[in-house]
Amino acid sequence: MRATSTRRTPRPRGRRASYDNYLASRAWSDKRKQWYAAWLSSAGIEPSCLVCGRRWTLKSGHLHHTTYARLGDESLSGFVPLCRRDHRALHAVIDSTPTWRRTDRRTATAALIAVLREARTARTDLGSDPPTALTS
Repeated sequence: MRATSTRRTPRPRGRRASYDNYLASRAWSDKRKQWYAAWLSSAGIEPSCLVCGRRWTLKSGHLHHTTYARLGDESLSGFVPLCRRDHRALHAVIDSTPTWRRTDRRTATAALIAVLREARTARTDLGSDPPTALTS
């Protein structure tokens, strides 16, 4: 008889576990669809990443929460569309910098999107490939 592995993948605890469960839920999928429909209706164009301009889709796009105040019952205006790379870059800065963590999340998000966009433009102007901004 084969021995079974006792190695387990660590599971998130507390608020993080609740958040991860929510992101994997049907409710979150439905909220993304509602956001997408509202965006198309109000903007009249497909959404794109607010940093790099890459096309945003329901399948591959990320929605960044500008507030966690009403998690699970968010207002559709509480999200911004980002590509995976720029969403990770934004979180790398917010999550690792005490000043950004203390800043109102909506304000920090808007400011960091502007910083990431400017950094990407500067690198593009220099002719280099744009690596993940502000995470190196």
